[in-house]
Amino acid sequence: MKILKELITQFLCIILVATLIGCYIDVDNDDNIDREPPAVPRGVRTITGDEYVHIEWYPNAESDLAGYTVWRRENNRNLEAIADILVGTTHYTDRDVRNGRTYYYFVSAYDSNDNESDLSPENAWDTPRPAGRNIVLDDYQLAPDRSGFDFSQPHRGAGAWDDRNNDIFFGLDTERNIRVLYSENGTEMQDLGYHEGFDDVDFAPEFGYTTEFIELFEGHIYAIYTADGNFAKIHVRKLFDDAVEFDWAYQTEPENIQLAPALPR
Repeated sequence: MKILKELITQFLCIILVATLIGCYIDVDNDDNIDREPPAVPRGVRTITGDEYVHIEWYPNAESDLAGYTVWRRENNRNLEAIADILVGTTHYTDRDVRNGRTYYYFVSAYDSNDNESDLSPENAWDTPRPAGRNIVLDDYQLAPDRSGFDFSQPHRGAGAWDDRNNDIFFGLDTERNIRVLYSENGTEMQDLGYHEGFDDVDFAPEFGYTTEFIELFEGHIYAIYTADGNFAKIHVRKLFDDAVEFDWAYQTEPENIQLAPALPR
């Protein structure tokens, strides 16, 4: 009983002191917690490569920005986070891809309080495709076995002009004195004009092609629509009287017009 009286007396003293001088209670103030997420990243775009896709976007301006998350979705598959990018970097190269398969990319931003923005709009997608450089085709009248090219089998290099598997072949039209790209298997071609670099043409046009032959000019890019429904392009690097040298890109997914260039590795 004596102990109980002492405890009651101490409790009453504490209440009296708190009443006279006040007291401090350490509690969280929800009003001071930052719950505002960063803005949705803008300018998200992709660049097609050979077995990779490069993604880049504009930087966010929030002072408490901590980084970005890159997301990817394939057809009939769930959205997945594939990279965590620290603040100060606004690009990522996805190498876990396959040529001829289409991928959709999104970017979100997050701050130091773990607030995360919505995903960027669904307008960044890409289909990586093979590409190559410095293919040389000889005049089919002088070197018939080294004048043709099959985009679907680039490892074969130059082949015979009369091989129906080859999409194009090169020759000199002696009557008109012009260098010409020919086709015997129904492949269609279109001159897209002079361009300084291969990356100046991201997409192949869907219309405006011609069949059988087209005149070649140094520095011009040509769109190709193969007989089996695939788009390709070549950039004529050098023209000789008896040969042509070009870079190429080929979209392995039929009817896909994406032909953006590979980035330097």
